[in-house]
Amino acid sequence: MTVLFSGLSIDKAKSAFYNVWKTKNPDLVEDLEQQDAQFVDDHRPDLIKRVTAVMPIADVMRAGNIIVSETYSKIQANATNMDKMRELLVALNSDKAKSALYTLLKDQQNFLVEELERKEVLENEPPSKHAKVQEQVQTIKQKIEEKQITRWNRSSKRHGTKLKDLLKETNIEIVGNLYFYKDEKYMISPGGSGAQVYIGLSEDGIEVAIKLITKNPKNNKDIENELNHLQDLRLESPYIVRYVNFVVGKDFYYLANRLCEYDLVDYMDDLRLQEQKHKDNALGKIVKEMLLGLQVLHRAGVIHRDIKPRNVLIDVEKRARLADFGISRKLEEGKTTVYTVRAGTRGWEATEILNQTEKSRYKKSSDIQVAGMLTYYILSDGKHPFGDDICCEVNIFKGEYSLDDVRDKEATDLVEWMINKDADKRPTVDKVLDHPYFWDDKSKDAVLRKLGDRPEIQNYETLARLRNLYIQKEHTEETDPTATLTIYEAFSELKIENEKRKRDIIAIVGEDLKKLWTLFKTAKEATEGKTFSNWKLQLSEIWTDINKKLPEDVLGLLRVLRNKLVHGNVRNEFEENNIFGLFPDFFISLHRVAKDLDWDY
Repeated sequence: MTVLFSGLSIDKAKSAFYNVWKTKNPDLVEDLEQQDAQFVDDHRPDLIKRVTAVMPIADVMRAGNIIVSETYSKIQANATNMDKMRELLVALNSDKAKSALYTLLKDQQNFLVEELERKEVLENEPPSKHAKVQEQVQTIKQKIEEKQITRWNRSSKRHGTKLKDLLKETNIEIVGNLYFYKDEKYMISPGGSGAQVYIGLSEDGIEVAIKLITKNPKNNKDIENELNHLQDLRLESPYIVRYVNFVVGKDFYYLANRLCEYDLVDYMDDLRLQEQKHKDNALGKIVKEMLLGLQVLHRAGVIHRDIKPRNVLIDVEKRARLADFGISRKLEEGKTTVYTVRAGTRGWEATEILNQTEKSRYKKSSDIQVAGMLTYYILSDGKHPFGDDICCEVNIFKGEYSLDDVRDKEATDLVEWMINKDADKRPTVDKVLDHPYFWDDKSKDAVLRKLGDRPEIQNYETLARLRNLYIQKEHTEETDPTATLTIYEAFSELKIENEKRKRDIIAIVGEDLKKLWTLFKTAKEATEGKTFSNWKLQLSEIWTDINKKLPEDVLGLLRVLRNKLVHGNVRNEFEENNIFGLFPDFFISLHRVAKDLDWDY
């Protein structure tokens, strides 16, 4: 019974009361333990399959000497929750131990216990003695609970005053281990789907945002789905809202997350009052952190399905966290698509979702398109790429957008890639985070060196001579090179005698020269109309010793910049002359070439 009341934070007075109660009711205590044990035995298969909080339960049991360290180690050694639970159940060989497990399950996964108990009722079983005993215990607990908060781990700056006022309230509501006051003063926001969100505290003093969701058979699955995702250890991340507790009440579900300072909409309002440079840096940081949160979800096989400004929260450290998994779905192993009824928020849905009538096909790429919309929203100070009026959904469906409110070329290139109407042409979140928009000068330096060391770039001048020779011989991509000039005859005409260089060039272009034409065609397409298309003239004003024999394209420029970095020791000149800023679309083109040619960097 000591474990039974462990969730109450009992002080000395409460503890004395319990001891007296147990002394006067030994039969009730023993009876309750037997009933708890019976529940565990009856539902053993369900517990093995569905309990996810095995290690937190085992932690408490070891601390309470219910299981020994050797047993704990055996549990921990298992790879899956099911195997861990099997090991734990084997170790529980007394009614008292099983009763402790039942109590911890009520604390850790109350919704599961209630579901299994409801199942007993639906199967026409009479009300168990166990239920009656639990009711008596609950009555006693409620009578001795003091409606006051004794601990507060201060963190929030924005909500600090309200939390201080909350401590003074005399009519605080206590649900499970959550303390709050259902008053408009303490409401943070109306929440998604009409749910109300209040600031509050957990019993151990953690500041929380408590979302009240009206119980309804239609949303039970959504709520349990959200809980399961938040409990999943793989979703523990500084970029995902931190789950605290979930309580099932009579009329509401109570979902408690760590309290954050703002949602994205309110935070952007606050940033508008700050200097432009600070504001731009903060917004760029939010974009990256939002996408890092999405990366955590996608790597765990979870599709969010409701990405929007209100579902990005900003914590006290000004870090962005993705929130609200109420309509998210976890992909089965090996699957890439989930079929479900339409969900999401109008204006924040992917093209393929608007294209469905009944069942919608959600993929990770659907999240990517909406995350691209949100990226633009953040960087444009609140604009939507598909428009803010009633035509927004029509524009999403047609793929008609405007990116005029963002001047950064790397940012607009990223957004354009993400919001592509064709889901198959959108990048994965890993590729999104590898886009040049997120490269700082150090990263750009590293990419220049890595790609600049490729044999194609090291031999680029020679490859250009080889290509020009074949053009003079009227050879094209479609013709057979042996009909005009074999690769070995070309080496002779170009006076290339070094055997290693010959082998390197053949490895690059192949004897049929297909890769040679692909290389220069890709470089040409990535150069046309770009700021660096006449880079020789622009760089001649800075460096007089550049190799002007190189082709004036993106890869020729790569060769020059790589050589300057490696051999010229002129890193300070890069900064003084703003070389990276001189050609704002160079890294976009270089990234595209590397992607098209499947070059790793």
